[in-house]
Parts: sequence; C-alpha cells; structure tokens
Amino acid sequence: MQPTKWVRKQCITILAIVILLFLSDMAQAQVACMLTPVPLDKRVQLASLIIEAQLISQHTELGNHHLYTLNELEVYKVFRGELPPGKVVLSTTGGILGIRREEVSTTPLLTSGMQGVFLLTPSLEHPNTYELIAGPQGFIVYDTAAGSATEPFSSYKSIEREVYPALQARTGTKWRVVRPNAALTNQRARAARPTAAPVITSFSPATTTAGTGSVLTIQGSGFGSARGTGAVGFRNANVGGASYMNPLPTEYISWSDTEIRVRVSSAGAPGVAGTGSIQVRNNNGETGTSTTNLTIDYAIGNLTYNNDPYQAALVGTNPQGGYTLQYTNRFAASPAHLAFQRAQVLWQNGVGANWAAGPATAVNMPADDQVNIVGFDDAQELPAGVLGTAYTYYQGCFDGTGNLHWVLSGTDYIFDEEQVWNFASAAPGSSQNDFESVALHELGHGLLLGHIIQPGAVMHFQLQTGTTARTLSPKNDLAGATAEINYSLSAVSCSFTAYTLAPAISLPVTLTHFSATPTWDGAQLRWRTATEVNSKAFIIESTAAPHLSAGWQEVTRISAQGNSLEPHIYTWHDPQALTRQRYYRLRLLDLDDTWQYSTVAVCEPLPPPITLQAYPNPASRHVQVNIPPATDGVLRLYDLTGRLMRTLKVPDNQSTLDLELIEQPGLYLLEWTSSGQSKHIRLLKQ
Repeated sequence: MQPTKWVRKQCITILAIVILLFLSDMAQAQVACMLTPVPLDKRVQLASLIIEAQLISQHTELGNHHLYTLNELEVYKVFRGELPPGKVVLSTTGGILGIRREEVSTTPLLTSGMQGVFLLTPSLEHPNTYELIAGPQGFIVYDTAAGSATEPFSSYKSIEREVYPALQARTGTKWRVVRPNAALTNQRARAARPTAAPVITSFSPATTTAGTGSVLTIQGSGFGSARGTGAVGFRNANVGGASYMNPLPTEYISWSDTEIRVRVSSAGAPGVAGTGSIQVRNNNGETGTSTTNLTIDYAIGNLTYNNDPYQAALVGTNPQGGYTLQYTNRFAASPAHLAFQRAQVLWQNGVGANWAAGPATAVNMPADDQVNIVGFDDAQELPAGVLGTAYTYYQGCFDGTGNLHWVLSGTDYIFDEEQVWNFASAAPGSSQNDFESVALHELGHGLLLGHIIQPGAVMHFQLQTGTTARTLSPKNDLAGATAEINYSLSAVSCSFTAYTLAPAISLPVTLTHFSATPTWDGAQLRWRTATEVNSKAFIIESTAAPHLSAGWQEVTRISAQGNSLEPHIYTWHDPQALTRQRYYRLRLLDLDDTWQYSTVAVCEPLPPPITLQAYPNPASRHVQVNIPPATDGVLRLYDLTGRLMRTLKVPDNQSTLDLELIEQPGLYLLEWTSSGQSKHIRLLKQ
C-alpha cells in the first residue's frame, strides 16, 4: 500500500532531523540553513507529546529505499500528552547500517547521551514510534554542563528559568516528573559551589579548518591531569555559535593539566566546529572560555563509524567521472531549473565540480536508488519551515589492509514548492527567498561541505529572506570544495564504483580579454576569444547594484562563431547613458545551453564634458569667457595663420578678454588649455 502524501510529509519531517547538526543546519535569523522559523506556539500546538528526555540507544533499519534510525529516549519530564506503554522511540530518516550511510542536510545528527525537549507526533511510517514536529525545530538541545539550551532560531541561557516557563505557558499545565534528571541536578550543584575553573591562556593555530584532521593545541591551567568526562567545546556552526559542540572521544590526541591537543571536529555532538571562542570543561564540570576567537575557514563534513571520524570521497558514477543530476518533470518545466543551473555552473567553474545534466525523469521521490534527482516536494511534503534539503548517500568499503573508506554514491536535492521564491537572476524582494542562493548552499553540501560562521560566504549557516549569497568565497567556499576534490582525487575508491572522479572540464570558449569602456553616450564592450568549440552566443548581463551577486539583467545576445581555432574580437555598444557605476559580465553559452561566466568589468561614468563659451560673439572690444574650473588654465588667441595674438592666464571660472589691441577685424581661434585638456571655439572680431 502506497503511503499517503501526509504520511510522507511526516516521514520527511523526520528526514529533517538526523543530520541537521552534522552537515547542514540553521541559525538565529530569518532563514538558517534552508529553514524558516516555526514559532514555539505553533510547534507546541502541533505536538501531541512533549517530553524532556535523553537519547540512550539507537539502531538503524532499511525500508522504502531509505535508512531510518530508531532512537530510544529515557523520559525525565512530560509537558504534554501521555507516555505510551513501554519505550518512547523517535524515528528519524538517515543513519548507518553496516557500511551504508544516509544523511539529510536539514536533519540533526542525534547521538547517544544527548538531552533536550522533544516535540513529537506519532509516526505513520513506523508504527509505535514518534517523529519531530517541524524537523530540527522539534528538538530543543540541552547543554547540561552549562544548564542552557538551543534550537535553530533561539537560545536559552537557563533551562529551568527560560525553557520550562516557556513550555508551561504554552501548554497551560505544570509538567510531570517521571524520573530525576541527574545531569541537571549535578549542574545545579556545581553552579552553587565555588570552583577553580580552567583558564585558557593561548591556543594555536589561530586559523584552521574543520573535518580535515587539523590539530588545535590549547594551553592554560586547571584542565585536569586526565580528560575523564572533560571536553573541548567549539562554537557550533550549525546554530551560528549559539552553543558549543564537542569532538568525538577519538579526536583527542593528548590531555594534561596545562595542555590539550585535539582535532578540530566536524563529526562531534551536536554539530560542526565554527569560528568563535573555544571552551574547556574539566572532569569536575568546571568550564573556562578563551578570550580570543578561533577562526575556521571551512568545514568538510565527516562520517562516524565505531566512534571514529572519516572523510568521505567524491567518486565518478558516470562515464564523465562525476554525478549525473536529473530534473523531475515538474521542476524542469519551472524557472527554478534555470536558477539551479546557475548555481551548478558557479561550482563547476569555481572548483571543477563534476555534475552532468541528464534527461528529465518521472522519478520524484528522494531515495538511494542510483537516480540523482533535483525537484520540488510534489511527491511528499518537506517539514514545516524547511526550504530545501540535500540527501546524501554513502557506501563504505575496506581496502586490502582492512582500512575502511567512504564514498558519496549519490545525492538528491528537494525544494519546498510552496515557498515565496525568487527564481530570477535579479535580487529578490524583501519577502522572497532566493532560490539560486539556496541551491548553491545545498550543492555545497553535495560537495560534502559543512557549515561555517562567516557572513557572506555561501556555506555560512544563515541566509536572510530578501538577500542573496551567490558569490563563492575564495577563502571559505572555494578553498573547502577544492580541498575535498583534491582529497577525493587521491583517495582510495571503492570497488563498486565503475568510474574514477575527474574534475569537470571547463566550457569550451577560451576568453582572453573582456573590458567595458565608458563613452559619452553609454559604454563600449570589447572581448576576445582564442578558441571556440560549440559556442552558441555571448549573453551580455549588466547591473548597477553595489553587490555583484545581485540585480544582474540580460541586456543583449551576440552570436558566437560556433567552432573556430582562430582568435576573434567582438564589440558591442550599450547606448544606455552611464549615470553611475555599472558592472558587466558575459555569459558564455554553449550549443547544449550550458554556460560559464566571464570576469566582471566595471564601467565608471565619464566626468562632465568640458565647455568653453565666449560672449558677445561677434565682439569689437571686450569678450567675457566662461571656462571650466581650473587653477592653471591658459587662454590663447590665434589668427587663422596660427600666429599667437594674445595669452591670458585664467585662474577664475570667468575671464575678460580685451580685443581693442587686435587691430585687424576677422575670424580668430580661441583656445583654453589646462592639465592636458583643451577646448577651442571660433571668435569673430568686428
């Protein structure tokens, strides 16, 4: 029996939980990692069971081309609803089964020991289990050491003074205690007694990357002679640094009372290490925080297996050494596919991301089925508040020495069709979500990049409604994707992959020059190609926006040569007057309608034209001369033979020229010069 659309919606709501804190997540603004806020009032209203609980065990099952993880919860408090007989089990889409793995970019990675408030509804996909309301927004994550909590769009400094009252006010009832929460009791006891907190005096390096094996050395005092239950905390990039994430136990290299060496993690709990202060918690639960920030330029998402982190490799699953993406039929008929294609080309031209375009497909459900689809959620509904989701599927294999390797075997990209989207290359309106920016971000997850905390970067955890993030940052986005591709080119490929990864071949027009020169009546564009193979046209785009990623409009199209091994020069004149700075770029269109962008040419308006006036003209005695402003200007009067008749320095904007000393009536040439500029007019003496 086929599940109903509502059932699938609930299933995908789960799907928006298991990996949110791993590869892609959100933050505290209007749109955080492809989420929009669902108010707590609404989430409480939709939830039939609201509990404070700890995740105590997990196991994964395979069903309907997806992996599902069943998370057993130990309940401490009930804020709404009745507990079922037996266990409370949360079902989430994704997980690990043997050496097969599935992740969803808007789903939190849940690990044993995590605590928080779960807002739940019964799962129709898995009987006798629950799923989260509004995906990742259905889990308020506790930091039991600090007594605080976070969710995608909010943070709570105190669990007892902020989280509990907020829930009680919305449920209208006092919570019921099922069993004591020892972690919170211990936290209160630690907070009540004086402690000697750890002190961080320095750390190095100051700038690094996450998920690449980089090691951070922290120096100070009060760390404790052994780690025990202690931990290093990195700002969690999945929530914009509102909370800390802790590395896996195997990522600690050494721990002493004065020095800690630890790998900068992208696979710990509950997220990815990001830019910000670092924290040390010793075995007694005391914490110390650095006074300076660690900068993390990029993060590469890691997988965990037996509590060890692994960097996965991109592989070639098609003959071109990359991945073939196929639009669903409805997506292909929508302007969304053009915005997605622009995002795809940016990654392709930026780092050689190898995505080939396949034919449209009738398949419209995301699944680990060897078909990499790009589409709307017309076959199922994404969870409330989720704009778009990247599904990533992995396969593991062992080499001849028994070492485990992971590869990305496929991806799906699904977007919420009912959102208010901007599909155009122009800037979005204040109430629109920019589709190209969202697609660019999700494709970054498809390149195995995790979140960072760097406003303006594509992989920054947050994108506000009405704004764009379409420029790949060389230091962050491009550097991270390049590192992943370079790793993949040298990594061991699993035997089931038929092809070897190859960077995408750049599109076949070799552009050697592009410029835009201002003129008095617009701008003159000029470009030169060295070779052209299957070139179709040059699309000239222009914008006056201060940010180059916004406001681009197509101006005209110029036919290309098609195929030529000879250099060619193209020119085009834009008749639109330049009243302010204007930017131009070329979209180099191929015969198969793929394209790449040129560099951007900037055109500045010319200064106002120089004018020179003399009156009266004709004149017999005195002439008033209006000249351009200048401090070193000179007026000269010549007769028609070129003989100099008068010279007059003119420091002011207006000067008087005496013609009484010029005896011969006739036609003369009046010249003004200043700083290499000159202007001429004819003057008739009577």
